Amino acid sequence: ARGVQALAALKDAPSLHALTLGLGWNDIKDGGAQALAALKDTPSLQTLILDLHCNSIGSSGAQALAGLKDAPSLQTLTLDLYMNDVENGGAQALATLKDAPSLHTLTLDLMDNPIAG
Repeated sequence: ARGVQALAALKDAPSLHALTLGLGWNDIKDGGAQALAALKDTPSLQTLILDLHCNSIGSSGAQALAGLKDAPSLQTLTLDLYMNDVENGGAQALATLKDAPSLHTLTLDLMDNPIAG
């Protein structure tokens, strides 16, 4: 997850308004998702698209990503978590994204995760 941790350093870019990271099929697991959650500290970030499909991310990684709700300027968020290992607890954590103060557009793809009905 060292590479993902390096990407998380983008949080220090003071003028970054939009970021798209395509990281599908990289096996970043929960540790990588937790590192990417640090992007919540990017001061000017308004649009974030994270394609994290097929990465063995479980509920603890999803819970970390739910922390993106604390991003001060985030208006649009897309999280592609297709075919990971997110269970009920992770889905419940992601539902807290509704509390993000500036967020007005949210896209979550949780297809093919072990979320019980």
